[in-house]
Amino acid sequence: MNPTAPSAAGPSRAPAGPVLLTAASHLAVWSGLYIAAGVYCFADLARLWPSTTPGRRAHLLAFAFCTAAAVYLLDRVKLADRWLDPADDAAHPHRFRFLARRSRAVRILSGLLLLVAAVLGFFISPLAPALVLAAATGVIAYAGRPRRARPRIKDVFLLKNFYVAAGITGFAALITILSQSADPLGSIRSHAAAIAASAAHLIVRVWADAALCDLDDEAADRAFGTATLATGLGRARAWNTAMSVRLLLALALITIIPGPRRSCIAWAIVTAVSSVALRLAQPSRVREWVDARFAAEALAVWAVVHIIP
Repeated sequence: MNPTAPSAAGPSRAPAGPVLLTAASHLAVWSGLYIAAGVYCFADLARLWPSTTPGRRAHLLAFAFCTAAAVYLLDRVKLADRWLDPADDAAHPHRFRFLARRSRAVRILSGLLLLVAAVLGFFISPLAPALVLAAATGVIAYAGRPRRARPRIKDVFLLKNFYVAAGITGFAALITILSQSADPLGSIRSHAAAIAASAAHLIVRVWADAALCDLDDEAADRAFGTATLATGLGRARAWNTAMSVRLLLALALITIIPGPRRSCIAWAIVTAVSSVALRLAQPSRVREWVDARFAAEALAVWAVVHIIP
């Protein structure tokens, strides 16, 4: 396949939304911030964030950002040009062309980011570089090649989003626990209930966000046989389902999740407000806003918990 050939979906068109937001999305900035926000969210609700020094916290977030950006870019340009996914071209021709025309440079950038992440991870824990390798392997298993006769993980209804949610949650949980350098196993024993609740919260949150991100790909997913909430329920019902899940999550944060009280309330408020606000705004392209939203939510919670008296 020639990555610069005309798309089956028609001429390349710039997606709606601010240019900087879109460019940042192409180069994985928002995806990196999303995973960094996930690590902060997990650590905060698991009562493990205050257990590390400010420098170690920044180190942890930098590791998460570099790992996420690297594997996002790897997912977009694959391991070889012949494995570029025509479904990506149909869904996002502007992004596809931008990356496909620079595929070699993007693969080099992805490799460099993986290397930086491995080095950063080693100084968190000697086991952390294994998480970098696992993340890259997981992305290749998810959709390393275009769909053939058999569906990929990416193509299977519900499994698609659960795989993403479980992977992000597992990554956030493991690196947060490994960062407790004094006694990781002791941290698990002393915060077991909060860790389990935080993991359950994050996996549901990411599942709902992943379902929203699929809205942008609805037409292409139908054409290429990828089953999502959007292809099964339609755009409006899929969006309402994802929003309802997030609103129930906000309620759970106030009523049953045993995290720090102030953090739980702050996360509940920003989750409810941002869920309704995005639904009312109804941007034509949702993915960039979903990725950026988690980072904004995390920053708001951090300010409430650590800055506001």
